[in-house]
Amino acid sequence: MKNGNAYFTVEAALVLPAVIGAILFVIYTMLFQYDRCLLEQDIGAIALWGSLAEASDTAQLEQKTQERMAGLYREKYMAWRMTRLNASLDRNRFLAEGAGQLTFPVPGWNFWNGDNVWEVRASYGYSRLSPVTFIRLCHRFKEATGR
Repeated sequence: MKNGNAYFTVEAALVLPAVIGAILFVIYTMLFQYDRCLLEQDIGAIALWGSLAEASDTAQLEQKTQERMAGLYREKYMAWRMTRLNASLDRNRFLAEGAGQLTFPVPGWNFWNGDNVWEVRASYGYSRLSPVTFIRLCHRFKEATGR
């Protein structure tokens, strides 16, 4: 048997876990960003839909919005769970809010606070445009352009 230096084995034993940990952390961060973008897209779509939805009164709009949010496909979120999904209409302004949490699989990975959870919130609001206001804006535009 050949007697040789084992420094290469020792270095690999020290470096390899750090490299694998860094790669896993980057992958988990990318999953978090992916889910955050999906949440913002869903909340923005609900807010836009709610601002354009036709309803005779606020209760009917709220019912339609609740049905729309209940039908939201949540299986597309890869690494987290939804914690809040709300929509409201206040003074002709439709507001949609959502939140989600990502729990880290390894304790101590969250360097920014003491919990083992990252949270994100998203909210979008759009003003509902009444038909009368829309017609008035069209007339103003027509007068301003001279057409």
